[in-house]
Amino acid sequence: MARIVLTVALILHLAGVAFAALGELRNRASLSRAGGFVLLAANAGELLTLIVLGVTASAFPLRTGPEYLLALCGFVLTLHLLLWFRLKVRAAALVLPPVALLMVLSAYLFSVGDAQEHPLQTEGWFVFHTSIATAGVAALAVSFAMSLLFLVKERALKNKRSLRVLAMLPTLEALDRLGFQALLYGFPLLTLGIATGMVYSSAVHNRIWIWGPKEIFPVIAWAVFAGILWARFARGVRGRRSAILAIAGFAIALLAFVGIVR
Repeated sequence: MARIVLTVALILHLAGVAFAALGELRNRASLSRAGGFVLLAANAGELLTLIVLGVTASAFPLRTGPEYLLALCGFVLTLHLLLWFRLKVRAAALVLPPVALLMVLSAYLFSVGDAQEHPLQTEGWFVFHTSIATAGVAALAVSFAMSLLFLVKERALKNKRSLRVLAMLPTLEALDRLGFQALLYGFPLLTLGIATGMVYSSAVHNRIWIWGPKEIFPVIAWAVFAGILWARFARGVRGRRSAILAIAGFAIALLAFVGIVR
């Protein structure tokens, strides 16, 4: 059942990405609106998949790597829809839905819903840890998207290119501000996720640290984002350098999936 629902959601997600991107690139409001509503339906289908998985297993649906990817996709797509419907940041449609699509596609290919040989415990600190960490990474995905768009617009302006996409992008100042605000939300959540992960590890493995990808990469990403915050508050660094570091930090955070999915 979960597989069928996810298949429908994946098809809707693909269609939504196509409609939203074409609508923005060709400046067609009707296509953009259609893409937004199709993505909303896809998000509902992905959430329904998680509910079905949880009910079927009688457990919190973050037992496996694919389930974690699906939950992260849901968070990222939800944040995109909030940006799109409430803040009218239409340019996010070029980055966040495709990023979320890669996550749900990975979950699909890794057979979401298949039980692991040694499934993760799903009670207490684990539920809190995974939920907080997922929300944190999703917020950092918004920072990544705004940073990427910042670099695209900055380069185009520097080269004096009249790209059609420039007309739909917010100002460099707005992109920088939105990316930084997302970082201010995501960084505390990532910090709390790492801390609660140590508590969970101590309870399950009798030690607070395990030298694996899912422990090492989030900490490296945390250090990168901590560096961005320090540079902005202490040195006033912003703009291009901050955007590059935000992109690198998000990429490093995603490498944690090497340890989660395998």
